[in-house]
Amino acid sequence: MSEPLPSITIDVESGAVIHFGATSVTLLIGERRPPKGYVVLDYLEKPLPLARDIFRNGMVSRFVMEQAATILREFRQTLVEYAVLPTSVRCFTTNILAEAINHEIFLNRMQVAGNTRVELIDDGDMTRLIYQTTVRLLKSNPEIADANTLVSHIGPGNTRALHFEKGHINAYSSYRLGIFRTQEAVASNASESTPQLIHIEEQIRGVVDHLAADFSQAAVDYHVAIGSEIQCVAPLIVKPKQGASFITLKELEVFTEKLASMSADEMVRRLHLNYTGSEGVVAALQTNLALARRFNDKVIVVPEGDFQRDLLMDLLANNPQTKTFQSEVLQAAREVAKKFKTDHKHAEHVAKFSQQIFHELQDLHNLDPKYELLLRVAAILHETGMFVSPREHHKHSLYLILNSEIFGLSAKDRTIVALLARYHRRYNPDANHPHFSELIREDRMTVIKLAAILRVADALDSRHSQRIKNIQIKRTEDVFIIETSGLDDPTIEQLSIDAKCDIFQEIYGYEIQLRSAESV
Repeated sequence: MSEPLPSITIDVESGAVIHFGATSVTLLIGERRPPKGYVVLDYLEKPLPLARDIFRNGMVSRFVMEQAATILREFRQTLVEYAVLPTSVRCFTTNILAEAINHEIFLNRMQVAGNTRVELIDDGDMTRLIYQTTVRLLKSNPEIADANTLVSHIGPGNTRALHFEKGHINAYSSYRLGIFRTQEAVASNASESTPQLIHIEEQIRGVVDHLAADFSQAAVDYHVAIGSEIQCVAPLIVKPKQGASFITLKELEVFTEKLASMSADEMVRRLHLNYTGSEGVVAALQTNLALARRFNDKVIVVPEGDFQRDLLMDLLANNPQTKTFQSEVLQAAREVAKKFKTDHKHAEHVAKFSQQIFHELQDLHNLDPKYELLLRVAAILHETGMFVSPREHHKHSLYLILNSEIFGLSAKDRTIVALLARYHRRYNPDANHPHFSELIREDRMTVIKLAAILRVADALDSRHSQRIKNIQIKRTEDVFIIETSGLDDPTIEQLSIDAKCDIFQEIYGYEIQLRSAESV
């Protein structure tokens, strides 16, 4: 009698990500192996026409919802076979799900089927992935890294454009143009007498012109195209070198026309795509081609790699706050602050003190590093409303931040930052306030915790004079002691703290005392 096969065992550092994408559901199982990070143990993909449902009908049909639940249960069984703990599994959906009128029902149905929380992936995650993919390309191509580079990502429902100057973000924008949004618009208006590519051109022309106008003043030496579809087919057009395929417009044009003449069966057979995935390939290539023509590109650069798989690896690693990414986000915030003529020295001073207090209170607020970044952004932007009027400038700050594009921040991140600016003065959060009332309870508490810190940091430079250069923090049982050197009399700052620290005392349980180190 043969011995039983050994079971597959994975150490506690293993984890998995399940992603409900535009055309498929994917599962990635990985194992953490320092110092290299995660290595892939398994990667599974099953077709699901989610984007087709959303852009055609405005909702997820019951049939597709049940199909998704079945796939999720099958994936859960695979996770059991790999001995991945339920607590090590994260589930996400594409951000286009938010456009379905029954998206909350879908999320709840998947949560029941998979016995785990399912989250909408946000714009910040997508932007970070595009940024990281570009940075990897720049590292492997010093010539591109030292040049001016336009990066475009044609997603299922939206297009993003980033402009790099010598490896650093110079501009960022997002547009309501996407592969499946275009595909469904073309399908609903198609006529047999007009070729498919002409229909696509008509649908995308307005947004392509808008994007080109937004970046018309940006010098562009290289145009980098990123996305699941174009990265999938690029190696079939031109063999990659130095981590990318360098494709001429003529080569892309010929290949796009060739695909447009193929049936779905032919594309599946030749490109190894699933049927739902093949639907958007032509629209994706034609949109990239239209952008390249609009910018008079001779060549477009397409990075090697599987966009979807890279996304899952990024989500699995769950470490979005790399120092370079943080720097780009903070710089984007500074550009917004500069636009609205804020007091730069005061803002940076408040950001520094906010960060220091955030670290000191880590054991009490238990917030992820992401929120440290949002707090610093809020400190940089908290007085943007002064551009409109000093009177009730906190409310003007809320409006300006909500309506400003900030690289690397999702809509929810931007709302949190805007609310922190709204509450940096004496006015406390109220359940009836717009935007604050729309947050879930957990996010409302996060805003209160961070606003309490921002108020103290702002009070430490209440006169905008930077009299307090540096601080040291100590804690007794009920007193939060802030010591500063080089300042004989901190009375003014103490009065400002006393006027604004009510929620700090409520949340953290400390009275705040500001002391001159020389007097201690």
